[in-house]
Amino acid sequence: MNRRTWVATLGAAAALVLALASCGDDDAGDADQAPTKTQFIAKADAICRETKAAQASFTKKVEALPDRTDIKRVAPLLEGALGESRKGLERLRALPAPKEDGELLDKYFEAADRLLEAHKRLADAAKASDRPASQQVAAATQALSEDERQRGGDYGLNDCNSVF
Repeated sequence: MNRRTWVATLGAAAALVLALASCGDDDAGDADQAPTKTQFIAKADAICRETKAAQASFTKKVEALPDRTDIKRVAPLLEGALGESRKGLERLRALPAPKEDGELLDKYFEAADRLLEAHKRLADAAKASDRPASQQVAAATQALSEDERQRGGDYGLNDCNSVF
């Protein structure tokens, strides 16, 4: 992987990992009354827009590094973003969802879990300054990101389909 691809991958990884940082909803509504799909999508998309805004600070910090190829310096940013993403995914999962859409949402959440696990491996490799492992994980992350995007799009999510 060349330097430019590596830098782009690190920046994308940081952004993707942060995307869930604000996923959640303080106004979940009545638990006895499941929302419609349209209502769920509106809430989820609003949450994910907030998440993307929260990611921006980590992405800017990665981009501001004088030498973004120094993966050990990127590691704390990836780890911080990963923590926020995990919190966000929990909050997104806590949203009441239409009962009939459980299977589609489960597939989306499973794809998000796989992507977050890859981002954890990327952060771990960066922390250990293991460039070959980082490059291997970064290469695999693209397909996982596409799967997550596809599943989000299949459900109808507009702003959550690239959030992880």
